[in-house]
Amino acid sequence: MTPEDQKQRRIRGELLHRAVALGEELMRLADDLDMTVAGLHVCQGVEMMREEAERLVGPTH
Repeated sequence: MTPEDQKQRRIRGELLHRAVALGEELMRLADDLDMTVAGLHVCQGVEMMREEAERLVGPTH
């Protein structure tokens, strides 16, 4: 893997970690608004993004 490939992988992973954090906030908001189905859909997306981010750069601290 070239240094450029590693850089792109790290950037993508970091962006996914940020998207996961945003998704977690959306899940809390859906819960506060009693929108259970919406929260479950967001949760599924968050889990997929989290797995991909961890595959790319490892878990968050």
